[in-house]
Amino acid sequence: MQNELFPVNTPETLGVTPRYVIQHNSVSRSAHGLSATARKLTAMAMSLLPADLSSLTAAFTFSEFCKALGIVIGGETYKIFREAVRECMQSTIYIETVPDDKGKKQWKEFTWFTMAEYDEVTGNARMTFSSELAEFLIALKWMYSKIDLKDIGELQSRYAIRLFEMAMSYMSLKGKRGNADQNWYFERPIPELRMIMGVPKEAYKENRLFRQKVIEEPVKEINRSGIGLEIKPEGIKQGRRLVAIRFDCKQSPRTTRGKRSGAKEALPLPEPNPKTEDLLEEKELEHLKELYPSEFAELYETELAKAPAYIPEDFKQIGAEGSALMQLKQRYGIKK
Repeated sequence: MQNELFPVNTPETLGVTPRYVIQHNSVSRSAHGLSATARKLTAMAMSLLPADLSSLTAAFTFSEFCKALGIVIGGETYKIFREAVRECMQSTIYIETVPDDKGKKQWKEFTWFTMAEYDEVTGNARMTFSSELAEFLIALKWMYSKIDLKDIGELQSRYAIRLFEMAMSYMSLKGKRGNADQNWYFERPIPELRMIMGVPKEAYKENRLFRQKVIEEPVKEINRSGIGLEIKPEGIKQGRRLVAIRFDCKQSPRTTRGKRSGAKEALPLPEPNPKTEDLLEEKELEHLKELYPSEFAELYETELAKAPAYIPEDFKQIGAEGSALMQLKQRYGIKK
Protein backbone atom coordinates (compact mmCIF):
# COMPACT_ATOMS: atom_id res chain seq x y z
CA MET A 1 0.00 0.00 0.00
CA GLN A 2 2.83 2.34 0.82
CA ASN A 3 4.34 1.87 -2.63
CA GLU A 4 1.03 2.89 -4.21
CA LEU A 5 0.91 6.08 -2.18
CA PHE A 6 4.58 6.87 -2.53
CA PRO A 7 5.84 5.42 -5.83
CA VAL A 8 9.54 4.81 -6.33
CA ASN A 9 10.86 6.58 -9.42
CA THR A 10 13.37 4.55 -11.43
CA PRO A 11 14.80 4.64 -14.97
CA GLU A 12 12.57 1.61 -15.66
CA THR A 13 9.35 3.37 -14.62
CA LEU A 14 10.51 6.49 -16.48
CA GLY A 15 11.04 4.36 -19.57
CA VAL A 16 14.37 5.95 -20.46
CA THR A 17 17.76 6.77 -18.94
CA PRO A 18 17.44 10.35 -17.62
CA ARG A 19 19.44 12.87 -19.59
CA TYR A 20 18.74 16.10 -17.74
CA VAL A 21 18.01 17.27 -14.23
CA ILE A 22 15.60 20.19 -13.91
CA GLN A 23 17.30 21.75 -10.92
CA HIS A 24 16.00 24.57 -8.77
CA ASN A 25 18.34 27.56 -8.87
CA SER A 26 18.19 27.71 -5.08
CA VAL A 27 19.84 24.26 -5.04
CA SER A 28 22.47 25.34 -7.58
CA ARG A 29 23.31 28.35 -5.40
CA SER A 30 23.03 26.55 -2.07
CA ALA A 31 25.79 25.83 0.45
CA HIS A 32 26.82 22.25 1.17
CA GLY A 33 29.90 20.08 1.47
CA LEU A 34 28.98 17.03 -0.62
CA SER A 35 31.80 15.20 -2.33
CA ALA A 36 31.80 15.11 -6.13
CA THR A 37 30.28 11.61 -6.29
CA ALA A 38 27.65 12.36 -3.64
CA ARG A 39 26.64 15.49 -5.57
CA LYS A 40 26.30 13.41 -8.75
CA LEU A 41 24.11 10.97 -6.83
CA THR A 42 21.75 13.73 -5.68
CA ALA A 43 21.54 15.03 -9.26
CA MET A 44 20.68 11.54 -10.53
CA ALA A 45 18.01 11.08 -7.86
CA MET A 46 16.57 14.55 -8.55
CA SER A 47 16.37 13.82 -12.29
CA LEU A 48 13.99 10.92 -11.61
CA LEU A 49 11.47 12.90 -9.54
CA PRO A 50 8.18 14.15 -11.06
CA ALA A 51 7.98 17.88 -11.75
CA ASP A 52 5.41 18.45 -9.00
CA LEU A 53 7.52 16.53 -6.43
CA SER A 54 4.48 14.42 -5.59
CA SER A 55 6.84 11.49 -5.05
CA LEU A 56 10.20 11.96 -3.36
CA THR A 57 11.82 8.52 -3.65
CA ALA A 58 14.18 7.52 -6.45
CA ALA A 59 16.02 4.25 -7.01
CA PHE A 60 18.68 3.31 -9.54
CA THR A 61 21.47 0.79 -10.00
CA PHE A 62 25.16 1.54 -10.19
CA SER A 63 25.19 0.80 -13.93
CA GLU A 64 22.18 3.09 -14.53
CA PHE A 65 23.97 5.84 -12.61
CA CYS A 66 27.15 5.41 -14.68
CA LYS A 67 25.20 5.35 -17.95
CA ALA A 68 23.25 8.52 -17.15
CA LEU A 69 26.35 10.51 -16.15
CA GLY A 70 28.75 8.99 -18.68
CA ILE A 71 30.98 7.46 -15.99
CA VAL A 72 33.29 4.52 -16.74
CA ILE A 73 32.23 1.47 -14.70
CA GLY A 74 34.93 0.00 -12.46
CA GLY A 75 35.51 -1.67 -9.09
CA GLU A 76 36.93 1.44 -7.45
CA THR A 77 34.11 3.57 -8.88
CA TYR A 78 31.58 1.12 -7.43
CA LYS A 79 33.17 1.40 -3.98
CA ILE A 80 33.09 5.20 -4.11
CA PHE A 81 29.45 5.02 -5.27
CA ARG A 82 28.40 2.98 -2.22
CA GLU A 83 30.28 5.23 0.18
CA ALA A 84 28.68 8.30 -1.40
CA VAL A 85 25.19 6.89 -0.78
CA ARG A 86 25.97 6.77 2.94
CA GLU A 87 27.44 10.27 2.78
CA CYS A 88 24.20 11.63 1.30
CA MET A 89 22.22 10.40 4.29
CA GLN A 90 24.42 12.35 6.69
CA SER A 91 24.63 15.62 4.75
CA THR A 92 22.77 18.92 4.99
CA ILE A 93 22.11 21.77 2.58
CA TYR A 94 21.77 25.50 3.31
CA ILE A 95 19.46 27.49 1.03
CA GLU A 96 19.25 31.26 0.83
CA THR A 97 15.84 32.61 1.81
CA VAL A 98 14.19 35.99 1.21
CA PRO A 99 16.25 38.78 2.85
CA ASP A 100 14.89 40.27 6.05
CA ASP A 101 13.63 43.86 6.42
CA LYS A 102 17.22 45.11 6.66
CA GLY A 103 18.19 43.36 3.42
CA LYS A 104 20.38 40.81 5.21
CA LYS A 105 20.64 37.39 3.59
CA GLN A 106 19.34 34.45 5.58
CA TRP A 107 20.16 30.77 5.11
CA LYS A 108 17.89 27.88 6.07
CA GLU A 109 19.28 24.41 6.79
CA PHE A 110 17.68 21.19 5.50
CA THR A 111 18.70 17.56 5.38
CA TRP A 112 18.99 16.29 1.81
CA PHE A 113 17.38 12.92 2.47
CA THR A 114 15.28 11.15 5.07
CA MET A 115 16.57 7.85 3.72
CA ALA A 116 19.50 6.89 1.52
CA GLU A 117 20.71 3.31 1.30
CA TYR A 118 22.24 0.75 -1.01
CA ASP A 119 20.33 -2.55 -1.21
CA GLU A 120 22.73 -5.44 -1.75
CA VAL A 121 19.85 -7.74 -2.84
CA THR A 122 18.29 -5.54 -5.54
CA GLY A 123 21.46 -3.64 -6.40
CA ASN A 124 19.57 -0.36 -6.09
CA ALA A 125 20.56 2.88 -4.44
CA ARG A 126 17.27 4.05 -2.92
CA MET A 127 17.00 7.69 -1.84
CA THR A 128 14.09 9.66 -0.39
CA PHE A 129 14.38 13.43 -0.37
CA SER A 130 13.40 15.37 2.74
CA SER A 131 9.74 16.48 2.60
CA GLU A 132 10.70 19.77 4.30
CA LEU A 133 13.24 20.47 1.54
CA ALA A 134 10.68 19.54 -1.14
CA GLU A 135 8.02 21.82 0.34
CA PHE A 136 10.47 24.70 0.37
CA LEU A 137 11.45 24.07 -3.26
CA ILE A 138 7.86 23.77 -4.44
CA ALA A 139 7.36 27.43 -3.57
CA LEU A 140 10.36 28.27 -5.80
CA LYS A 141 9.72 25.78 -8.62
CA TRP A 142 9.42 28.48 -11.27
CA MET A 143 13.13 29.27 -10.86
CA TYR A 144 15.13 26.36 -12.27
CA SER A 145 17.86 25.38 -14.71
CA LYS A 146 18.08 22.44 -17.09
CA ILE A 147 21.43 20.68 -16.59
CA ASP A 148 22.82 17.81 -18.65
CA LEU A 149 23.72 14.94 -16.29
CA LYS A 150 26.71 14.02 -18.42
CA ASP A 151 28.08 17.53 -18.02
CA ILE A 152 28.06 16.96 -14.26
CA GLY A 153 29.56 13.51 -14.81
CA GLU A 154 32.40 15.01 -16.85
CA LEU A 155 33.61 17.11 -13.90
CA GLN A 156 35.75 15.40 -11.28
CA SER A 157 36.23 17.93 -8.47
CA ARG A 158 33.40 19.06 -6.19
CA TYR A 159 34.45 22.70 -6.52
CA ALA A 160 34.19 22.48 -10.32
CA ILE A 161 30.71 20.98 -10.05
CA ARG A 162 29.62 23.72 -7.66
CA LEU A 163 30.88 26.54 -9.91
CA PHE A 164 29.30 24.89 -12.95
CA GLU A 165 25.92 24.65 -11.21
CA MET A 166 26.07 28.26 -10.09
CA ALA A 167 26.99 29.46 -13.56
CA MET A 168 24.11 27.51 -15.11
CA SER A 169 21.65 29.00 -12.63
CA TYR A 170 22.39 32.46 -14.06
CA MET A 171 22.32 31.42 -17.71
CA SER A 172 18.89 33.05 -18.23
CA LEU A 173 20.78 36.38 -18.15
CA LYS A 174 22.68 35.39 -21.30
CA GLY A 175 22.57 38.29 -23.76
CA LYS A 176 20.34 40.37 -21.46
CA ARG A 177 20.81 43.43 -19.25
CA GLY A 178 23.88 44.65 -21.07
CA ASN A 179 25.48 41.21 -21.47
CA ALA A 180 26.88 40.40 -24.91
CA ASP A 181 25.32 37.59 -26.92
CA GLN A 182 26.12 34.17 -25.33
CA ASN A 183 27.61 35.93 -22.27
CA TRP A 184 26.50 36.45 -18.67
CA TYR A 185 28.10 36.89 -15.25
CA PHE A 186 27.57 36.55 -11.51
CA GLU A 187 29.62 37.54 -8.49
CA ARG A 188 29.92 36.55 -4.84
CA PRO A 189 31.78 37.91 -1.75
CA ILE A 190 34.65 35.73 -0.55
CA PRO A 191 33.01 34.70 2.80
CA GLU A 192 29.85 33.66 0.97
CA LEU A 193 31.84 31.72 -1.62
CA ARG A 194 33.65 29.82 1.14
CA MET A 195 30.30 28.82 2.61
CA ILE A 196 28.62 27.93 -0.69
CA MET A 197 31.59 25.85 -1.84
CA GLY A 198 31.70 23.95 1.45
CA VAL A 199 35.31 24.89 2.19
CA PRO A 200 36.35 23.63 5.66
CA LYS A 201 37.04 26.44 8.15
CA GLU A 202 40.70 25.53 8.52
CA ALA A 203 41.36 25.16 4.78
CA TYR A 204 42.85 27.78 2.44
CA LYS A 205 42.73 30.63 4.95
CA GLU A 206 44.96 32.74 2.73
CA ASN A 207 43.00 34.31 -0.11
CA ARG A 208 45.83 33.38 -2.47
CA LEU A 209 45.38 29.67 -1.74
CA PHE A 210 41.60 29.94 -1.71
CA ARG A 211 41.58 31.56 -5.12
CA GLN A 212 44.01 29.00 -6.53
CA LYS A 213 42.44 25.80 -5.15
CA VAL A 214 38.75 26.67 -4.98
CA ILE A 215 38.37 29.04 -7.93
CA GLU A 216 41.15 28.97 -10.53
CA GLU A 217 41.89 25.24 -10.73
CA PRO A 218 38.17 24.24 -10.84
CA VAL A 219 37.54 26.90 -13.50
CA LYS A 220 40.36 25.44 -15.61
CA GLU A 221 38.74 22.02 -15.25
CA ILE A 222 35.40 23.39 -16.50
CA ASN A 223 37.01 25.23 -19.41
CA ARG A 224 38.95 22.11 -20.48
CA SER A 225 35.99 19.74 -20.15
CA GLY A 226 34.31 20.62 -23.43
CA ILE A 227 30.82 20.89 -21.88
CA GLY A 228 30.02 24.16 -23.63
CA LEU A 229 30.86 26.62 -20.88
CA GLU A 230 33.83 28.95 -20.37
CA ILE A 231 34.34 30.90 -17.16
CA LYS A 232 36.79 33.72 -16.47
CA PRO A 233 37.12 34.67 -12.77
CA GLU A 234 38.07 38.22 -11.87
CA GLY A 235 38.97 39.41 -8.37
CA ILE A 236 37.16 42.41 -6.89
CA LYS A 237 39.30 44.36 -4.42
CA GLN A 238 38.89 47.04 -1.81
CA GLY A 239 42.30 48.60 -1.74
CA ARG A 240 44.67 45.65 -1.80
CA ARG A 241 42.24 43.22 -0.15
CA LEU A 242 40.32 40.67 -2.23
CA VAL A 243 36.66 40.93 -1.21
CA ALA A 244 34.72 39.17 -3.98
CA ILE A 245 34.98 37.22 -7.24
CA ARG A 246 33.17 38.02 -10.47
CA PHE A 247 32.62 35.10 -12.84
CA ASP A 248 32.29 36.06 -16.51
CA CYS A 249 30.57 33.18 -18.30
CA LYS A 250 30.29 32.36 -21.98
CA GLN A 251 28.54 29.63 -23.91
CA SER A 252 31.16 27.95 -26.09
CA PRO A 253 31.31 25.13 -28.67
CA ARG A 254 30.93 21.67 -27.19
CA THR A 255 33.53 19.01 -27.90
CA THR A 256 33.14 15.23 -28.08
CA ARG A 257 33.87 13.25 -24.95
CA GLY A 258 36.56 10.59 -25.11
CA LYS A 259 37.13 7.66 -22.75
CA ARG A 260 38.50 8.59 -19.33
CA SER A 261 41.63 6.55 -19.83
CA GLY A 262 43.64 6.97 -23.01
CA ALA A 263 41.26 9.62 -24.28
CA LYS A 264 41.84 10.98 -27.75
CA GLU A 265 41.97 14.69 -28.31
CA ALA A 266 38.46 16.08 -28.36
CA LEU A 267 37.05 17.06 -31.73
CA PRO A 268 35.35 20.44 -32.03
CA LEU A 269 31.61 20.40 -32.69
CA PRO A 270 29.63 23.11 -34.49
CA GLU A 271 28.81 26.30 -32.59
CA PRO A 272 25.55 25.80 -30.64
CA ASN A 273 22.58 27.35 -32.40
CA PRO A 274 19.96 28.72 -29.99
CA LYS A 275 17.28 28.03 -32.58
CA THR A 276 18.10 24.34 -32.94
CA GLU A 277 19.68 23.39 -29.60
CA ASP A 278 17.53 20.78 -27.84
CA LEU A 279 15.16 21.23 -30.79
CA LEU A 280 13.24 17.99 -30.36
CA GLU A 281 12.32 18.61 -26.73
CA GLU A 282 11.45 22.23 -27.43
CA LYS A 283 9.17 21.21 -30.31
CA GLU A 284 7.47 18.61 -28.14
CA LEU A 285 6.79 21.14 -25.39
CA GLU A 286 5.58 23.74 -27.90
CA HIS A 287 3.24 21.11 -29.35
CA LEU A 288 1.73 20.60 -25.90
CA LYS A 289 1.11 24.34 -25.69
CA GLU A 290 -0.68 24.23 -29.05
CA LEU A 291 -2.77 21.20 -28.08
CA TYR A 292 -3.89 22.59 -24.71
CA PRO A 293 -3.82 26.40 -25.04
CA SER A 294 -6.44 27.08 -22.37
CA GLU A 295 -4.76 24.85 -19.78
CA PHE A 296 -1.37 26.34 -20.59
CA ALA A 297 -2.71 29.87 -20.14
CA GLU A 298 -4.30 28.93 -16.81
CA LEU A 299 -1.13 27.25 -15.52
CA TYR A 300 1.02 30.14 -16.75
CA GLU A 301 -1.08 32.75 -14.95
CA THR A 302 -1.09 30.66 -11.78
CA GLU A 303 2.68 30.28 -11.78
CA LEU A 304 3.21 33.94 -12.62
CA ALA A 305 1.08 34.97 -9.64
CA LYS A 306 3.23 32.86 -7.30
CA ALA A 307 6.43 34.73 -8.12
CA PRO A 308 7.64 37.09 -5.36
CA ALA A 309 7.39 40.77 -6.21
CA TYR A 310 11.15 41.37 -5.94
CA ILE A 311 11.94 39.01 -8.85
CA PRO A 312 12.55 40.80 -12.21
CA GLU A 313 9.61 40.54 -14.61
CA ASP A 314 11.51 38.66 -17.33
CA PHE A 315 12.61 36.04 -14.77
CA LYS A 316 8.99 35.63 -13.66
CA GLN A 317 7.81 35.07 -17.22
CA ILE A 318 10.59 32.60 -18.10
CA GLY A 319 10.01 30.61 -14.92
CA ALA A 320 6.21 30.65 -15.23
CA GLU A 321 6.31 29.42 -18.83
CA GLY A 322 8.79 26.64 -18.05
CA SER A 323 6.80 25.44 -15.04
CA ALA A 324 3.53 25.49 -17.00
CA LEU A 325 5.04 23.44 -19.84
CA MET A 326 6.55 20.90 -17.44
CA GLN A 327 3.16 20.48 -15.76
CA LEU A 328 1.52 19.87 -19.14
CA LYS A 329 4.21 17.29 -19.91
CA GLN A 330 3.62 15.63 -16.53
CA ARG A 331 -0.14 15.63 -17.12
CA TYR A 332 -0.29 14.44 -20.74
CA GLY A 333 3.13 13.09 -21.61
CA ILE A 334 4.78 13.87 -24.91
CA LYS A 335 2.53 14.15 -27.97
CA LYS A 336 4.25 13.44 -31.26
